[in-house]
Amino acid sequence: MASTSSSAGLDGGLRRRADGPANGRSARLPISQNDWQHRDVVLSIDSSRALRTPDQVRSLIQAVFEAEPEDESRSIEWKSAYSDLTSTEASFAISRAILGLANRPVTVAAASFEGVGYVVVGVEPGSLEGQRVPDSAELLNAIHRYTGHGWPYWDARTLTFNDATVLVVTVEAPRDGDRIALLQKSYQAAKGPMVPEGTIFVRRPGATERASRAELEMLQDRLLSGSEAEGAALREATRKSELREIVTDLVQAGNRWADTMQILVMSSTGHEWKQRDWIEWVDTDSGREMTQNAQSVDRNIRKLRLHTGEDSLVLPALEAQRRIRGGKAFAVLHSKGRDSQDDRVSAYQEINAIKSDLVKLELAAIRLLTAAK
Repeated sequence: MASTSSSAGLDGGLRRRADGPANGRSARLPISQNDWQHRDVVLSIDSSRALRTPDQVRSLIQAVFEAEPEDESRSIEWKSAYSDLTSTEASFAISRAILGLANRPVTVAAASFEGVGYVVVGVEPGSLEGQRVPDSAELLNAIHRYTGHGWPYWDARTLTFNDATVLVVTVEAPRDGDRIALLQKSYQAAKGPMVPEGTIFVRRPGATERASRAELEMLQDRLLSGSEAEGAALREATRKSELREIVTDLVQAGNRWADTMQILVMSSTGHEWKQRDWIEWVDTDSGREMTQNAQSVDRNIRKLRLHTGEDSLVLPALEAQRRIRGGKAFAVLHSKGRDSQDDRVSAYQEINAIKSDLVKLELAAIRLLTAAK
């Protein structure tokens, strides 16, 4: 977590914007309850990406200052200045906002700022008081007593806007599989009931509230969906690993068979193979290896067809198998004279066709295995 830079305090200078159409902005119509529940960022700012750089975050501060009170959304919570950020009141309020942003539904959060949420302290619509910020270690310790360490992930920074210091807390986007963010320490306000440890807050449009039953179920689903996603990812990784092994073994065996066949064709020049030659050759290391390679091709094609029905993989594999089984390349070993020369050309063409089929298979596998999920 990045440290929070400290800044000198302000004298509390107050700037307020005039109300009504005189401020140069058209009057707004009342917002219905249904619109309120489904609206998100309406500030004058690009919400299609997360705000990371100082200039981007400063533009957020300006947008908040120029906003209307009802513009507070699921992604942004603003607060007026506190006399002491390390007090239980201030640190609980900021922690509550952080926890609420961390507990948003993934799809809802992703609609703005790539899921990132923001807590802005020291500026509100039409009011720029600034915020006196303590040493970063003091601020982190004060907030951590309520949020805990680790999850949720957040970062605090101070920026200057119109000569005022503003604190901006960036809360990272929620993801499937995230734990539910819980209040780590009970809080007792000067008035009202105690807020117990373990309380769950959720950010709603314009407010951070205790989670309802439906919201608790949503958070449980979010947690479990991460397990499902991890399981699906593991199954997909296993499937790809098995496919990679099958194709690798098949291509290597096919190429070894073709290389051996090429050597046989070259050695047949001026020599017709007799039955005795075949019997002797089959019992050599090269003969046994060639037979094993042909068997490996057959075995891996059976695995491939059980593993996938993808034509771009199965068809070139079957074509290579057909050519190996067909024995056309062997014809040159039994021919002589003019027929031998023609058969030799035909044999080389057949060997090259087998290798071409294996290249097609390999390239198709690479495309499938490297395709984006």
